Amino acid sequence: MDKEKLKKLRRSDFFKAVFLIIFVFVTGWVIFGFTRVYGSAMKPAACDGDILMYYRLHTEYKAGDMVVYQADGLLHIGRIAAVPEETVQITEEGELVINGYTQADTEVFYEKGPANGTEEQSLGKGEYYILADDPSSTEDSRSYGPILRKQIKGRKIRKPSTIIYHSWEVVHNIILGRKI
Repeated sequence: MDKEKLKKLRRSDFFKAVFLIIFVFVTGWVIFGFTRVYGSAMKPAACDGDILMYYRLHTEYKAGDMVVYQADGLLHIGRIAAVPEETVQITEEGELVINGYTQADTEVFYEKGPANGTEEQSLGKGEYYILADDPSSTEDSRSYGPILRKQIKGRKIRKPSTIIYHSWEVVHNIILGRKI
């Protein structure tokens, strides 16, 4: 190859690399979000210091989804316990009751917070009741009340470290000639 063709090839590769970096950046920060976990409110699903990736464009949430939401100007992580137009109550014994049915987890008992007491709460349109996995943590709907849909920033996808591990596992199997 002569020097002129080599220069054009390098220039072309450079522009492709710049485009790829810009594409990854825009995709990474517009479609996906990243947040650091502070504290043990979601332990064992998410521990202090973990970095979580969440999908910002998710539109429908259901009970059990782990979400990132904003309350008091800070990002929090919690699990949706009840969705719009359901009723929620935490009994004096600390049992979670949704739509009149006590939830099956017999080892988790929630402490009462100012947002619930023993009164049944009816969620309106666009309101979600979000609880931490660790019942001793009260930075959730027990403190903040129902969380509005617009406060939910996205649904957790997984820890980036898990994605990197699984990607490496796939590459490793390809190198070794194993079927995936």
